[in-house]
Amino acid sequence: MPDRSFLAGAAEPVIRLYDGKRKFIESEACTEYIAYMEKQNRLPYKTPALRTGKLSETFQSGMQVFTIGDEFEKTVLYLHGGSYFAPPNIFHWDMLVRLSQLAQVRVVAPLYPRAPVHTCAAAYSLLTELCSEYHFEALMGDSAGGGLALGLAQTLIADGRHCPDKLILLSPWLDISMENEEMRQYEELDPMLGIYGLKRMGKLWAGSLDVRDPMVSPIYGSFEGIRQLYVYVGTHEIFYPEVTRLEKLLEGSGTALDITVGEGMTHVWAAYPMREGRDAVRKMAAQLAADNMED
Repeated sequence: MPDRSFLAGAAEPVIRLYDGKRKFIESEACTEYIAYMEKQNRLPYKTPALRTGKLSETFQSGMQVFTIGDEFEKTVLYLHGGSYFAPPNIFHWDMLVRLSQLAQVRVVAPLYPRAPVHTCAAAYSLLTELCSEYHFEALMGDSAGGGLALGLAQTLIADGRHCPDKLILLSPWLDISMENEEMRQYEELDPMLGIYGLKRMGKLWAGSLDVRDPMVSPIYGSFEGIRQLYVYVGTHEIFYPEVTRLEKLLEGSGTALDITVGEGMTHVWAAYPMREGRDAVRKMAAQLAADNMED
C-alpha cells in the first residue's frame, strides 16, 4: 500500500483524543461507559441524517432492521461493530450506502441485541430467525460485528441452515478472551481499543458462556463449510495479530482466505471516508459482485 493519505495520518491522533480509548484502558472510565450503555441500549435507535442514500426501517424478528438499496435483488447481511455495546455510527451508514450502489446489492443491517442489557444468546436467537426470512448472498461485519458474522456463519452451518459462501470482515474481533500476548505489542499503536476494556465487555457479551466458546470467539470454531473469507485489517490495531493467527490456522484448509492489510492503518479503517477507505469499499464491492456470488 502507498504512503498513508493525509486524512489517514490526521485521523489517528483525532481518534485517540476523541473516540474514548480511556474506556478500554481505565477501570473507572470502563465502568462509567458500561453503565451509560445500559441506559442507552434500552432506548430505540435513531438513525443519523445521511449525506446520500436512504435507509428503510422495519421491525423484524424482534429487532429494528434497516435496509439500503431496496431496489436491488441480491441481499447482504451487515452486522455493525461497537464492542457489542454501541450502535452503528454515521461512518457505517455512509460506507454501506456507497457499497450498496457500487455492488448493486441490498444491505440488511439489523440492530441486534447488545450488551450489557443482553448477551450473545439473545442476538443469535434473533439473527438466526432473520436469516430464515432472507436468502443472504453474503455476510459482512466490522469489529464485534465481524466476529458475530463469523460466529453466525458457523452456527448456521452446524444447524444445517443456508449460509452464504462469502464472508467479508472488517477488523474482526475473533477472540474475546484477549489472551493472544502479541496483541500487547499493538495496544499502544491502536488509538481506539485496549485489552482491559475489551475483556470486560467481552465477558458481559458472553454471559454464561466460556470466553473461548465459538459463539463469542469464533476463531475456536469450525471453518468447515466456510468457503470464501475476505478480511480487512490494519497494522495499527490490536486485532492485527489475531488476523495473522487466523491466516496460519486456515493454511491448507478448504476456506479461501483473502486478507487486505492496511499498512499503518487503524481499526475499521476500511469504513472511513478517506482514500484508503474508498479504495477498500471499491474492492469489497468487486468481491460482492464477482461471478462466484450466489445466484
